[in-house]
Amino acid sequence: MKKRLFLLCLLAFVQLSIAQEVMQFKVSKPYCVFNFMETMTTQQGVSPTLREYIVPSVTKDSVFRQLCVDFKNLKLDYHYQLEGYPANRNSYRSTKDLLIIALVNANTIAEFKQKSIGILPHSEQQKLVTLLEQAAAYYDVLIWKDHAEKLEEQREKLEAYVPQSTELFDKIRHFYRSTWTADIPFLVSIYPIPGQRGISTATPHANSLCIGVLTDDTRGIERMGVVFHEMCHTLFNEQTPEFQQQIEQWFEASTSPYKHYAYTFFDEALATAIGNGWVHKNISGSLPTTDWYHNEYINGFAKELYPSVEEYMAKQQQIDQSFIDQAIALFAAKFPDTRTDYGVLLNRVSIYSDAATNTERMEIRTALGSHFQMTHISLSSPILDPQSLESLKNSTQTQVIVINKNHQETLSALKELFPQLSKIAPTDLTDHTLLSFYDKGNRPIVILYALDDKGVQTLAQKMKALKFFDAKKIIQSEVE
Repeated sequence: MKKRLFLLCLLAFVQLSIAQEVMQFKVSKPYCVFNFMETMTTQQGVSPTLREYIVPSVTKDSVFRQLCVDFKNLKLDYHYQLEGYPANRNSYRSTKDLLIIALVNANTIAEFKQKSIGILPHSEQQKLVTLLEQAAAYYDVLIWKDHAEKLEEQREKLEAYVPQSTELFDKIRHFYRSTWTADIPFLVSIYPIPGQRGISTATPHANSLCIGVLTDDTRGIERMGVVFHEMCHTLFNEQTPEFQQQIEQWFEASTSPYKHYAYTFFDEALATAIGNGWVHKNISGSLPTTDWYHNEYINGFAKELYPSVEEYMAKQQQIDQSFIDQAIALFAAKFPDTRTDYGVLLNRVSIYSDAATNTERMEIRTALGSHFQMTHISLSSPILDPQSLESLKNSTQTQVIVINKNHQETLSALKELFPQLSKIAPTDLTDHTLLSFYDKGNRPIVILYALDDKGVQTLAQKMKALKFFDAKKIIQSEVE
């Protein structure tokens, strides 16, 4: 009897220990297939390395090409807003996040079908399920049969770091003043990218963290830094609305002209400083010697923030006004030319266009997103809709207006809204034209005047090449 009681107590202890782990790794094949289709149908937020691996094998397959067209035409992304949160924080939620959470938690596409009921209109959900089932056959041949075993090996290697994760999580959560608690574990769903070197991606969706893993990679510590980086985004999002308002007030209270730019990059840079820097050092004993992030502003800002992060973690301090003030000062000193840098201005944008379909909107987003890091995006159409015009008047972030239809009518209306455009004559607009200026409210305004749909991509490339705009003139000239 005593032996049986001991075994029961031991079993209960083991179960409790497992339940208390803040992180769990898994492989969800339904999510892998979904990511496979996203990789083939968009360039925003997907791994170019995985895309390059897939494309040579499928470009001549007309059936698969049609699958991609059908997948691209799905309407998966409906948005809803949470009340009481600052406008400059992530107050919007998306049905696509809910779909990805359902995919991560499912082991089969049939199970995903049950878990995703009610997220989309039923007809659209049925189309998605059917497309995933058809795409799975291609995924099996191209990826799964050769790399599923290696992915499982990568999962086991990453699980070795789990015992250290709970203590690190507790310190990070305390620093963020996040409401997230350790009894709701983070489910880390990894998907394979064949090879040893390349570009991977990672995205957070509440407690579902989707991480691309190179199948032959040996850098487990760096991958754990990425996992914590994505976890930090969730902890930041799950601060109380009151504390989110407080952080925004601390930024607004600053007299620095760089405060809005520092705020724009704060979430991403802080996640990088913590995940890719502080966590890496706590696991390995040293900081990584390479870049921590592929964007120069986020990488540079994160490294500037790191000493403050280390100090606050060591003292068990939480984010406060002093931390925010120091962050703004560090950003200003590191990047004094940000006010005219398209790479900064397009990080947080409101985009206006006359796109009539979701496909057209995604093409515009992809044209810009393939050249710029865009962390926060709102899309409005048509441009002259009353709600769009209201946003154009009052939205505080960078205003990007894409004029590739209804040129004369739209430009006439914009001249009434922005007197700076009054001197622009029809003869100035005989080709794809880029216009950039600050309005009377000191907001950056960027207008892509494209004669056709391809002109949007041309002007996005021009912005990338110019890097900075000339504040002394509205029409931006070519690179000399």
